[in-house]
Amino acid sequence: MHFYRCITLITLSFLPAIAMSQVFSWKDENGKVHYGDRPPASKQADSRKLAAPPPVDAEANRKALVERQFAEREKQQKSQEEAKKTQENQAQTKEREANCQQARSNLAAVESGQVRFSVDAKGERVALDGAVRDAEIAKARKAVDSWCSPPPKPAAK
Repeated sequence: MHFYRCITLITLSFLPAIAMSQVFSWKDENGKVHYGDRPPASKQADSRKLAAPPPVDAEANRKALVERQFAEREKQQKSQEEAKKTQENQAQTKEREANCQQARSNLAAVESGQVRFSVDAKGERVALDGAVRDAEIAKARKAVDSWCSPPPKPAAK
């Protein structure tokens, strides 16, 4: 008795696959072609057997999905890193421009010929003249060259 139930269940499980694997086609009175899984009652229909669909490889699909997700995460991470670098570069450019402006202003003041003073270790004002003034001018010119020239290119990785 148990054997017959098993045979019946197995047979019934294959019926949908058998029924779905056949397609019928026919033309109506207007010449339009129709397709269906059952032949029409009044017309002669051509039947065709369809090939079974390829087996689904769930493991390969899962691996492909994981790889796509990983690639997307890497792409987002690179995009965020590039945005951060761009933001840092813009901040550095603004800082260089401000320092350049300040260095040029300082150089113009030192080269103006007006008497400039500095404060010594005792807290007394000392006039900048002679060699000290020339050293201050050289220092101011070096600052202008440093801040106002284009930044060095980063080393290639």
